[in-house]
Amino acid sequence: MKIIGVTQARIGSSRLKGKVLLKIKGKTLLEYHLTRAKNAKTVSKWIVATTREKKSGSIAAIAGSLSVDCFKGSTTDVLDRFYNAVKNEKAGYVVRITGDCPLIDPLLIDEVVEYCVKHKLQYYSTDLHGSFPDGTDVEVFSFGALEEAWQHAKSASDKEHVTPFIKQKYPFKNNMPETARTDYSALRLTVDYREDYSVIKNLIEHLGANKSWKEYADYLLKHPRIQALNNGKTRNSGYMKSRIDEIKLRRVTRFTKSDLYRKTIHGLIPGGAHTYSKGDDQYPERSPAAIAYGKGAYVWDIDGNKFLDCSMGLTSVSLGHAFEPVLASVRNELKKGVNFQRPSVIEKTTAEKFLALIPGHDMVKFAKNGSTVTTAAVKLARAKTGRKLIAFPSDSPFYSYDDWFIGKTVCNKGVPDEIANLSVTFQSCNIESLKALFKKYPGKIACVITEPERNICGNGCGCKTGVSDFLKQAIELTRKNGAVFIADEMITGFKTHLPGTMAKYGIVPDLATWGKGIANGFSFCALTGKKEIMELGGITKTGEEKVFLISTTHGAETHALAAALATIDVFKKKKVIEKNHTLCRNLTGICKSLLHDLGMEGYITIIPCEWMPLFVFKDADGNVSQGYRTLMMQEMIKRGVLFYGAFVPCLSHTDNDMYYFAKAFGEALKVYKKALTEGYEKYLTGRPAKPVFRKLL
Repeated sequence: MKIIGVTQARIGSSRLKGKVLLKIKGKTLLEYHLTRAKNAKTVSKWIVATTREKKSGSIAAIAGSLSVDCFKGSTTDVLDRFYNAVKNEKAGYVVRITGDCPLIDPLLIDEVVEYCVKHKLQYYSTDLHGSFPDGTDVEVFSFGALEEAWQHAKSASDKEHVTPFIKQKYPFKNNMPETARTDYSALRLTVDYREDYSVIKNLIEHLGANKSWKEYADYLLKHPRIQALNNGKTRNSGYMKSRIDEIKLRRVTRFTKSDLYRKTIHGLIPGGAHTYSKGDDQYPERSPAAIAYGKGAYVWDIDGNKFLDCSMGLTSVSLGHAFEPVLASVRNELKKGVNFQRPSVIEKTTAEKFLALIPGHDMVKFAKNGSTVTTAAVKLARAKTGRKLIAFPSDSPFYSYDDWFIGKTVCNKGVPDEIANLSVTFQSCNIESLKALFKKYPGKIACVITEPERNICGNGCGCKTGVSDFLKQAIELTRKNGAVFIADEMITGFKTHLPGTMAKYGIVPDLATWGKGIANGFSFCALTGKKEIMELGGITKTGEEKVFLISTTHGAETHALAAALATIDVFKKKKVIEKNHTLCRNLTGICKSLLHDLGMEGYITIIPCEWMPLFVFKDADGNVSQGYRTLMMQEMIKRGVLFYGAFVPCLSHTDNDMYYFAKAFGEALKVYKKALTEGYEKYLTGRPAKPVFRKLL
């Protein structure tokens, strides 16, 4: 079977003009690219598909010097250019690569071609694997699929980027045997920016031009200084921007029923909601007061307005609203009853399945909310050690509504000082701060409870050693001082890794608390831990003093446990975490590009957390501002995006949702930019949102 390889190369580029002609050690990037590509044994012939732009003769000359044919075609309709370059070659399959990937790997080309041909696929790509660096991209597809795309593709993005139509028509779920066991997807071996060129120059100068993609990638991992040169650049940003241009935004202006709701709700419910984070004071005046229903990644308010959901039930909905596989499991369990005089058999099933996920933990207790399990954890620590003090980070947002935590916040009214003084604090991710705390209270601290990872970790937080080293040092220090270490995975669980950060970094805390996201919004929380501590809350050791741990009538309702079991199954089968991380990286990259294009990088900072990117809004002087944050929320809501300053991904979020968010973000930025010179007050309806934790209303 004849395999034809086509590489795209052009002089013009919106980001780095003439990039393929840049030189390293006397050779152009295009020469490196073609020389390496020609070593692919499966490809019968290579063609360079370029444009009719001025100076494109330079590309043709380089191709000719390497005995490679050159075809000149349309600048904007790349699909047409690509098709016409290969249409007379009688190819069975076509390989597509791009000239801005100077270190393209011929062995990887062969591997993808052989896999595609062997399985008689219409389309296959390294992108489907998800772990390769940007710049190693290889696409293989049948000539028939290419011709079909050329005949039927209509949208500008389909014509500008060759294969989107094919990928949609011939989706493929499975992957070739894993080549990249390490996730290299954050690395860039392509050249779109001047910083990318610096990375490639470093690699060629240090390693030469004949190494495998993996050797180059491993070198970057071992040399973070070089890797950092082009960190944060967006993968496939050109395609993303063309997709964004095609998006049409909704316009949300009607809040009649919401306004009526707001007038009555505060007379019925203190705070107007059962979670302060959902209260009216957390959102702009022009916003939905209550949600009627949700489906997938969207919610509809009581006025019928549709919103892309960026919070997903305060991070608890991990698969999507009303996610049918979970609902089916819940319905099946509801038929049997939800609560009995003795334990339900599903409690044992869920305990076994959940503990199988948790490395080093032997026992589990279920509950309905996070505060219950974190308070139970500190009670166990006190029972185990006979000590009173609880240590947690002072700069962490929330651990419990119980007195041991709330007593240390500014809204501590109702908590006696005697209770508040039993809690002591240190600085997150700061091992020296924790050491100082143990030194100040020798033999008095029962436990350290901390989130094992935050979305600011590695992005300006106080952690100097890195998350992994801090956790290992903190656990060792805590145990050395006779205390219990508790990892609060309430937020990180089912987001950073499966099941959470403790597995990601290979740590085994004494206890761990879990909740949001594990049952896709259903009320399911858990306390797990080592047997020697957890069994203090048991009843089998006759004669020992009893610890009244967790005893809740509704803690193990069968439908919630069924939801957890179903959610765990989906996470395992669908690679939910990997999909969410990719989406967040892409969203962060495209939003950063929009900020750059508008010169707004100094006023909105995006913390590029791959499991929950955070947006920080500032005024004209560079100070963090609730007024400008609220303005951005208002403008996003006006465009159909329910946004509060962070993006929480779920399985139901699609690339189209990401493009929609980016389109709304770009339009809202224009309003924000005007407000920087004229004041947010001119554009914001009502007052700014307020912090949840504040002294005065």
